[in-house]
Amino acid sequence: MDGQHGRTEEESFACAGRLDRLTASARDQPQPTADIIRFQKSLRDRLESPTRTTDASEYFTDLRLATALINSTWPHSRDLLNADTAERIDANSRKLHDSPARRHNQQVHDTPPRDPIACGALLMAADRLLSRDDLPDLISDLTRAAFGSPSSRTPWAVLYDRHRSDCSERLRQVAEPVTRTFPQVSGDHRGTRGPLRSGYQPEHIPAFLEPDWYQRYLAHCAGSEVKSVRRAAAVRLVQRAKGGTYDDAAEFLGITPVQTHLLTGRETRRSAWTRCNPLEVDNALRALASELQARRQPSVDYWRRRQALHEWVLSIDSWEALVKELPSVRTQTRTRTDDRKRQDASVFIWTLVTRGEHLFAPRPLEAAQPTEIQQEWAVRRNTAWFQFSRPDPLRHYADLRRLLARYAQRLAQDIDSGAGQV
Repeated sequence: MDGQHGRTEEESFACAGRLDRLTASARDQPQPTADIIRFQKSLRDRLESPTRTTDASEYFTDLRLATALINSTWPHSRDLLNADTAERIDANSRKLHDSPARRHNQQVHDTPPRDPIACGALLMAADRLLSRDDLPDLISDLTRAAFGSPSSRTPWAVLYDRHRSDCSERLRQVAEPVTRTFPQVSGDHRGTRGPLRSGYQPEHIPAFLEPDWYQRYLAHCAGSEVKSVRRAAAVRLVQRAKGGTYDDAAEFLGITPVQTHLLTGRETRRSAWTRCNPLEVDNALRALASELQARRQPSVDYWRRRQALHEWVLSIDSWEALVKELPSVRTQTRTRTDDRKRQDASVFIWTLVTRGEHLFAPRPLEAAQPTEIQQEWAVRRNTAWFQFSRPDPLRHYADLRRLLARYAQRLAQDIDSGAGQV
């Protein structure tokens, strides 16, 4: 019995071996290499006074997560270790993966090998992994090869989610997009996360991703779900820059919590996330974010535009002036230019100025109508939008669209310059 600690010899966690005196049997065992010794010294140095406590804490959290990444993606991460060490990790991996339940248990992958040589080599490989310039691509490639499933559901992603607030900014920059491309289809979007440092700001993202951005970065992996991907990608870019929850980011873009079902509704469950390879989208969003960060010209403040046009509608005077500019067209029926058409024209202008989606545009004229009129207008929404947005519009709508586009351009310039009321 150890009197000081109240523990029997059988219960002791220490082996009582002397590290400075090798026994005959110990001399026959493999000895640590010079690289391992240097790595061990670097770990000690990180714990000494010149190193800030926060830096040391973040490094060891990163090391823990990198080790778990190698464990959970084995044998796809085998190339990160030398052949002898890989054989030892193979044996440890077979124990970890001896059942489906253990294979998907993040606690199992967060446990280092008991073999000291394998453990040391694994930690050193994790340290080298963290220093690689291609770390974002490496994490994506390893998780894709090992799991072939949405990255937010992998054991490593769950473990990272638990420790992300304690790891370094660099690892967060790398891991956050990889593990949180889109929210889980049937999952909870409420998990809060901090913002990632980026050159662009959330107000620089339109609520409906710019067509040019979409075509260059996401069109190749979106399949037929163009709208769903453009909506969700915009929300994720805002969440990346602003932090907070997925719903927070959607609301920042002018999409209320009641409307977020449009981002995760039946069409999304049916095909959007099954056709989009999550890791391809990871890479695409990372590349787009890098472009936005590197921009030198002033970015458009879409948040300011949305705020300026909150509950906005064309005034009667402005609408009548626009109607008077329409060319005279001889038709058998009179073209409508009533309040419903004024509301539809206002929505069209709003989409041009804010780059938002017509589904989320304010409709104050409609809201002011009696219930039965609101219902009548609501039924006509999609038809009206089709007439305004179709590639081959009827003559009246083609003429009206040109006038509204010019009006929207002037309105956007006034908002951006702060020139009075809109």
